[in-house]
Amino acid sequence: MDDPTVKQLRYAVAVADHQHFGRAAEAMFVSQPGLSEQVRELERRLGVVLFERGRHGARLTAAGTEVIEATRAVLRRLDDLRRLASSHEGTVRGPVRLSAIPTIAPYLLPAVVGVLRTRWPEARFELDELQTDDVLAGLDDGSIDLGLLAVPYDTGALTVETVREDPFRLAIASTHPLAAASDPLPLTVLADLDVLLLEDGHCLRKHAQRACAIAGSVAQRDVRSASLSTLTQMVAGGEAATLLPETALAVEARPGNGIATRPFTEPEPGRTIAIAWRPSDPRAALYRTAVAAIVERLDEPAG
Repeated sequence: MDDPTVKQLRYAVAVADHQHFGRAAEAMFVSQPGLSEQVRELERRLGVVLFERGRHGARLTAAGTEVIEATRAVLRRLDDLRRLASSHEGTVRGPVRLSAIPTIAPYLLPAVVGVLRTRWPEARFELDELQTDDVLAGLDDGSIDLGLLAVPYDTGALTVETVREDPFRLAIASTHPLAAASDPLPLTVLADLDVLLLEDGHCLRKHAQRACAIAGSVAQRDVRSASLSTLTQMVAGGEAATLLPETALAVEARPGNGIATRPFTEPEPGRTIAIAWRPSDPRAALYRTAVAAIVERLDEPAG
């Protein structure tokens, strides 16, 4: 039996991910006939049918499910081999899969990627937004290299390096009586407010709920939104209040958008921004030195 090629393995995984030959071909930047032929050749070499072909897509067979799982493991080891080789050169080459949670990505991801591009000019960055549990799952299974997320959160055995602290600010409409306050506010003011929270699944929701719990009995309202922008627009329209992380203020509470923000007295509620990776990643030492540069960049005053 001829050995499968790496190309064939990657094409098969793409079909499994997209459950469609056409969409897989688009994702791999190849023609559908070419991809289909390579997958058929892989099936011939392995002596097993991997996919049920149908009008509406491709579904893994029972044997295909096992083969694709093993294929993912093989491809992860190949990626580790490339990482190991580049780590000895003191730089990072090739693909770097970086995922960030939605309540961080719009505000810090450009700066983080800017630092990494400067340090690793030969790297190719693949970026996406995922909720925390999906970032952690991707780090664990090797489909993600670096995760930009917020703690405290259960990150298991991953290496987690702090990037910066991110205290919360009270966000209220600019016409709200508390908007005129000149001093930091005690957390107990939340007990007299209707506080809007993001939908379930966001770690920011859990961090905000912790602050509300400290404040006592707080009326909390869920908004079916994955966006801090939606929350702040509702607040600007007079719909209660919310908690905004400091990193989001320049975008969400910029002058003229109808939002006023106020700091809390010590100890401030908040979260910690961090970057996580697998401790077994051959490029771990390079990631750690890059975090120091990111911290320095984010500590620079805005302007």
